[in-house]
Amino acid sequence: MEYGKAELRHFFNTFVFIGTIGALFILNLLSPSPEVLASERRKPAKFPELSISTIASAGFMNKFEGYAADNFAFRDSFRALRAFTVLDVLRMTDKSGIYRSKNVGVGEFRRVDAKAYAQSAEKIKTVADSLRAGGTNVYFTFVPDKSAYAERYMPGFDPQLAEDTLLGILGGINYIKLAGSDALGAGSFYRTDLHWDQPEIFEVAELICQALGAVPDLGGYSKKNAGDFRGVYPGQLALPVPADSLFYMDLSTLKASYLSEKTLQFEQSPVYDPQRAGGIDPYDLFLQGPQPLIILENEAAPEKELYLFRDSFGSSLAPFLAGAYSKITLIDLRYINWKILNQLIRFEPGADALFIYSSQIFNNPSVLQV
Repeated sequence: MEYGKAELRHFFNTFVFIGTIGALFILNLLSPSPEVLASERRKPAKFPELSISTIASAGFMNKFEGYAADNFAFRDSFRALRAFTVLDVLRMTDKSGIYRSKNVGVGEFRRVDAKAYAQSAEKIKTVADSLRAGGTNVYFTFVPDKSAYAERYMPGFDPQLAEDTLLGILGGINYIKLAGSDALGAGSFYRTDLHWDQPEIFEVAELICQALGAVPDLGGYSKKNAGDFRGVYPGQLALPVPADSLFYMDLSTLKASYLSEKTLQFEQSPVYDPQRAGGIDPYDLFLQGPQPLIILENEAAPEKELYLFRDSFGSSLAPFLAGAYSKITLIDLRYINWKILNQLIRFEPGADALFIYSSQIFNNPSVLQV
């Protein structure tokens, strides 16, 4: 039996296809699973439980897809090829919500979910009303997402909608306007991450302190370099991005104590930990990353006290505010429930309290334990 050119071509294509799939299958069997996906700052999905129930419920296959994607050979190379095709060949504005901008570097589209913002504001109001009843002076603000400073064609964060939504519920509380102020701009943020760059927020700290009626002393800080910093976005983009520099502003008179989850006692530890700059999340350099309660004390500052309800942005802001307050208690309601705070902290009448959260938190009210 003789085959024509068309049939031979089909046989060849089929052979190449099956050979490629087979080679990739064997390669993935032989390749060890990575312990950490360093570019994405997370561990890969584990092989799902194989049982009759997981197969019948489709749970095995649903989880297997994630496992296979995370453990695929040359995964980062394929991700980079896709990103290059989407952004540089097809000239699309973003890849899965991750964009590149001349103004702010690499970022993620974060829109304002008005319903979520309102729910977060209601939780803040519950805490604020309790504090005000005890004689505490309460203020609030929000950190706009850096996409607000990107080029006009970039759809993203709407500062006005965020402000209007929050003021609609928190209008009776002193508001500090950061979005739209001269103190905050595109240069205030890292180009590879969502956070702001500590040395670039001197003016933000001054604005906040003045609104609180405090006198900021921003002298005495020494600028130190913890090395290169590649934030969360380059790994999500999957393309080479120039690194930021991770600077921090040290103050010799500033001391920090952290709540031990084992003993429920405060234990003194450094304000900055340069060793963490080499970890999965280098931003943990500031106040040692996620912490439920921290007390900052500055013996050189005026005898004033501040309660700072914050997220990760507060970790790099608080050392500047310590120039105006002898004691700052940082409270992260993502990691500690509001109902038990009174067992650990005594809220003093006449002290100040500031709520400052980013869009990431306001868009996810469930993370606030109120």
